[in-house]
Amino acid sequence: MQCGVCASGWIEKSTLSLRSCGGGITAWKGTNTTFENKYGIYIANSQLIAANASIAAGIVGKCALGRPWNAQHRSIFMNSYFDASINPQGYIQWGTTDQRISNYTFMATYNDYGPGYNVSAERDSNISLVLDAKGVAPYRRPADVFITPEGKQPNVGWIDSSVL
Repeated sequence: MQCGVCASGWIEKSTLSLRSCGGGITAWKGTNTTFENKYGIYIANSQLIAANASIAAGIVGKCALGRPWNAQHRSIFMNSYFDASINPQGYIQWGTTDQRISNYTFMATYNDYGPGYNVSAERDSNISLVLDAKGVAPYRRPADVFITPEGKQPNVGWIDSSVL
């Protein structure tokens, strides 16, 4: 079975400049449950910071890491710096009546740090998943998550091998 619209995004060693805090930094829409996959958005070794000082004062604690666009949302923030803009809970639900959370929803962090990272609040939220080394192992590298439309792994021939 092939997937018509299946994709993953990998962002690494980047700065995500927060200009405001709407629905979340990620709002991934998963599309495939026909085979086990790791489609989602992965942010690694990056920094999440307010775009400038005048914005920073108004968004302290307000920027959610993400919310599920649908029940197949998957995203992980790994080894990244969170400034004070980040919501202590990490991720949020879609809404109070339509939460869009299911067994397929996977919203996680691993080994993040900085004044906006609050591991206790994330764990207590029952929305954000705080991964340990074993839990993040299947997602650590692009080769771990990029698969063919048929579900075969790895699918990294198009990536410059110097970054793998």
